[in-house]
Amino acid sequence: MRTFLASAILLFGLIPAFTRTVAQKTQNAETHGQLLVAGRDLSDPFFRESVVLMLPINEDRLLVGLIINKPSKILVRDVFPDSPALQKLDAKAYFGGPVDAEVVARSAIFRTKSPPKNATLVFGDVYVSFDPDTIAALAANPQQASTLRVFVGRAQWGAAQLENEAASGAWHSLPATADSVFNAYPENLWHTLIDRADPRPVVQATPRFLPPVFTSSRQPSIGAD
Repeated sequence: MRTFLASAILLFGLIPAFTRTVAQKTQNAETHGQLLVAGRDLSDPFFRESVVLMLPINEDRLLVGLIINKPSKILVRDVFPDSPALQKLDAKAYFGGPVDAEVVARSAIFRTKSPPKNATLVFGDVYVSFDPDTIAALAANPQQASTLRVFVGRAQWGAAQLENEAASGAWHSLPATADSVFNAYPENLWHTLIDRADPRPVVQATPRFLPPVFTSSRQPSIGAD
């Protein structure tokens, strides 16, 4: 029997079915993950103009994701005050969502060909980890810095809740790529993706009145008569 998460996903048609096990995914990694792009009229202050990477995680029958386009003012070193190796880092953590943000729930998305033990495949070579020690070790590795995003908080929905929000136009679904997840200009990501997910109609205005075009057979004279 399929899990509740997979059944909900198949029912809604919003998120690809995460029906395979982690081991199967490791052997046949998906080329794309899934993004939820906030609709133009979504006014929720936490999710307005947000892009959410959905995670293949089933926690208490909830759909879980991370907002990937909102760097916070919190520094990674402040998220890990007990890790001396991180105290020289100036990288900022990202606001992953409103759930447990006040208790600094930590997670990280990163790319690797050799995933650590406490990591879950999201798609391709992109992984997520919620283990503080694993995240601290990744953040302290200079070679990992360019493909590492540390988050505080997360986003989550009940399946019916997300279905209703999507049906009302609050969310659009797009395939995720590593380039979108690790975009160098995350503040611009929503604007780029919403035009792709919900393009505005092109209106070509036709003038109501076109002035007549006058022509003359007389050739202009050159020089004096």
